[in-house]
Amino acid sequence: MKENNFERVYLLYGKEYYLLENLISTLKSGLNESMLDFNFDIIDGKEVQLDQLLSSIETFPFMDDRKVVIVKDFEILTGNKKNFSDTDEKYLIEKLDNIPESTVLAFVVYGDVDKRKSIYKKINKVGKVCECKKLEGMDLFSWVKRGFLKLNVEIENATIAYFIEQLGYKEKNSEMTLSDVKNEIFKIASYTGENNLVTNDIIERLSPRKIENNVFKMVDNIGMKRADIALKIFKDMILDGESPLKIMALIARQFRIILKVKDMQNENMKFKEIASSLGLQEFVVKNASRQGANFSEDILTEIINYILESEFKIKNGLIGDEIAIEVLISKYCK
Repeated sequence: MKENNFERVYLLYGKEYYLLENLISTLKSGLNESMLDFNFDIIDGKEVQLDQLLSSIETFPFMDDRKVVIVKDFEILTGNKKNFSDTDEKYLIEKLDNIPESTVLAFVVYGDVDKRKSIYKKINKVGKVCECKKLEGMDLFSWVKRGFLKLNVEIENATIAYFIEQLGYKEKNSEMTLSDVKNEIFKIASYTGENNLVTNDIIERLSPRKIENNVFKMVDNIGMKRADIALKIFKDMILDGESPLKIMALIARQFRIILKVKDMQNENMKFKEIASSLGLQEFVVKNASRQGANFSEDILTEIINYILESEFKIKNGLIGDEIAIEVLISKYCK
């Protein structure tokens, strides 16, 4: 694409919206900017009908070598057919053999597609199918590193790995995209300043998961019976404007993770298996396992039940939200 060499038909799909939008921009960049209104069509695939789609495909470009037709979230590719009959679908599939040489047709689906569909198989045969998955491993590491370098800040490889861990981008159920990662990189680089070193402390201070990190430290200190440190972390979060109920919910979540990990380890499951089963990163499971060494299963169950009872009492005005957390820390640090 960057060399202005285009297929006639594309299917671009996946959960990494940032990469999908970059591909659309690349398709667009091959056109004459002054003629975009005539030669760059974006069509809503959930509402488009066959005659409208064919009209856009078959219209010749105006004062340019090609036109680009983008069809977003085309219903047939996702398993639905609100506006297309079986006959319409069959006709379109046949038409894909004869897309005008001056047209680039790109179906863009923000999510998964039904690979059993005849139209998917046809595009795969006559054009190019590209799945934009979330970046993983060294691809993600290199992408993040380039992002920091472009902003002229220094960052060590170990710090990049720490930054990636703190983001939560890799978590199974995370909705974070590379666009969010890019924003976090810019935020940290702006705070650090040009030619200065990014440190773990800066990343932690600016992390979108700062509250989660603080709750993790609280649980750590409760397990080690250090009530004074756990209470200080809690008070600092309140001073930062965090909601006590949100803090309590995150405390409950962490203790549930610890209990689940403990149960699964008792069944001789490996960290990797547990992480996959719970939809968590392996390092999260390892940390929960480490924390679990400081609590028996009975105490973990008791803490979770205490939080549930406290939430009920808070909602019914029987106890203050901050006091409920302070009592939890004091009670289980004895």
